[in-house]
Amino acid sequence: MKTSPDSARDFSVVLGGPLFQLLLRSRLTGPHLTLLYRRMFFIAAIAWLPLLVLTLVDGRALGGVKAPFLFDIETYARFLIALPILVAAELLVHQRIRGVVQQFFERGIVPSDQIQRFEAAIDSALRLRNSVAAEVVLLAAVLILGPIAWRNGLVLPIDTWYANVAGQTVTLTLAGWWFVHLSIPMFQFILLRWYFRLFIWGRFLWQVSRLPLVVSPTHPDRAGGFAFLAGSAFSFAPVLFAQGVMLSGLIASRVLYAGQSALDFRIEAATLVVVFVVIIVTPLLFFSPRLAAAQRVALREYGALASDYVREFDRKWLRGGASAEEALVGSADIQSLADLAGSYDIVREMMPFPFGRRMLIQLVVVTAAPLAPLVLTVIPLHELMDRFFKVLL
Repeated sequence: MKTSPDSARDFSVVLGGPLFQLLLRSRLTGPHLTLLYRRMFFIAAIAWLPLLVLTLVDGRALGGVKAPFLFDIETYARFLIALPILVAAELLVHQRIRGVVQQFFERGIVPSDQIQRFEAAIDSALRLRNSVAAEVVLLAAVLILGPIAWRNGLVLPIDTWYANVAGQTVTLTLAGWWFVHLSIPMFQFILLRWYFRLFIWGRFLWQVSRLPLVVSPTHPDRAGGFAFLAGSAFSFAPVLFAQGVMLSGLIASRVLYAGQSALDFRIEAATLVVVFVVIIVTPLLFFSPRLAAAQRVALREYGALASDYVREFDRKWLRGGASAEEALVGSADIQSLADLAGSYDIVREMMPFPFGRRMLIQLVVVTAAPLAPLVLTVIPLHELMDRFFKVLL
């Protein structure tokens, strides 16, 4: 196995940027993302605890309005489940993506004369990851555009713990002010930062896919030796799950307080689940043209080799070409013919993309799983259980 250079071992889309440096100086993280639980608790506490205190003071924590704070499922979903998951996902992505980059070397996919260009792609990704300007733009977007988008699409049409609603007029409470101008922007910034990291990863894979990489059409993974890339997509599964939780909470609040049905959101929910998964998978498709081209060439070459071999096999064993001393039973020619057929089958079954249907199904399930409890708002639990047992029995 080849040894990965230092640039590959140091690759990370997570360990960098102004926010990471701030957390490092605040002792909320270590150089290698240690102190995870402290970081998860601190960030969630900043977003959620002030809301609890302010609504207790205002009398809107347990009652006083149709949607009190402690009965707001959407707030729990966003700040106490999705937000900590987005923070925890950094460690998983950091560990797995680094291993994926190293495998380009360990599998001999990057030719020795292309290592310098590969390392240049790594350096470019790390510079973008560390960009101060990029995070400033993200922060400005959530601080300026976030509240506007929230007021025009996410406000419940009733008096809640965060706002009084009179027609088109929305008056924020003190807790609502913290919610709209601090808690939501914090969540949106962390979420947008994940999309920025996905952009960095996708850009890196696009640059790598332009290199003259070594594709092995007879590799048993049936993806030319590139199936390891599927692991990079699945490492982002917690990000998908967090977005599913957020979507589920948003729909649940509309069902409980706005008189809507979960079925009213079925098209939007299905569309968003597909979009989330597509965003994760798309960077892997950059390698599809090269894999498809390698398969076409290999089918032609292995087809020609097979034709030559079977003609020789036919001449030797069916047309009297074998000597009388050479026994058919135990001949290596039979095994070689079987091996050649197996190699040709692998080439023929080679996928034009470095992932299979199973991975896609797993990503869809992970994203959609948080939406499952919404079924209980449409079908009562006892009826759902009856249907389940009827299927089993």
